[in-house]
Amino acid sequence: MNKNAIVVYIDADEKIIKEFGWLFKSWQMWSIEKTWDIIAFTNPDVIEEVKSTYAHENVKFVEMEPVSKEYPYLNSYGMFEDDANIAIVNKYDFLFKTDCDTFLTKHFVDFNPWKDKVYCGIGLYANSLDFGDAIRAKLRIISKTLGLQNHGHSHIGASLIAKTDILINISKYQVLITNYLLKNMFKDGDGAWPSWYKGVAALYAHDIAINHVVSPLQLNQGSIDVWCTSNNITSLDLHIHAWHVSDDVFNKKKWHNGELPNIKFGYIPKTSGEYCLLVANESIEHLKKLV
Repeated sequence: MNKNAIVVYIDADEKIIKEFGWLFKSWQMWSIEKTWDIIAFTNPDVIEEVKSTYAHENVKFVEMEPVSKEYPYLNSYGMFEDDANIAIVNKYDFLFKTDCDTFLTKHFVDFNPWKDKVYCGIGLYANSLDFGDAIRAKLRIISKTLGLQNHGHSHIGASLIAKTDILINISKYQVLITNYLLKNMFKDGDGAWPSWYKGVAALYAHDIAINHVVSPLQLNQGSIDVWCTSNNITSLDLHIHAWHVSDDVFNKKKWHNGELPNIKFGYIPKTSGEYCLLVANESIEHLKKLV
């Protein structure tokens, strides 16, 4: 067992199961398996399939019934509602909570999180020039209504790295706040992106939770949830998220539909989108030959 663990939720969806393979292969490709375990909380309907497909001594698959079937995004951080799941992860110093549709880079190998820091990526739930200010103001009002602190953090990404107790605390707040938002803030409809929108209620809740728990000097923003397009992978980029992008370099919807070219790279690309395409398309055996 390693000292730290990556935490994901695998739902009963063939696309998500395939996407977990991206994280799994990049984790092996750079030998991150030697320093970070993976704890994959998994829908019982597919756990046997997932176990057989991604067997590894440093991956632990844990059965987890969906916390919510009506709002499935909640499942990606709802595992800590169960004390048995907390007991599993409490053995680790740091946790990295992320989604299956992600890729680790070579720079993650030498990453050593600092105990007083909370690391997050960039989120685009309040970046619109037309609606961003109004959304951020609304989130501050909700924080005040709930009696929570707000330190002015914004544009918080979905993924999170922190000491285990801090990450669990943030995730538990995120569940409570998500449920509050779903119950009280969309009574007149779901809204529409990029304005106030039910589809990103989980990110609103993450924003409010982190603003309450994490002080200004604690937050380290960037380096994870990096773009998956034509941007170069820099030495600061630890982790790439398959964003919903229109870019044709790595568009996950097109990848699932078989609409992206099956390029045979004889090297490791420098751009994020091509790197994602390489990892998604190739076997771990081929990837290790390129390292």
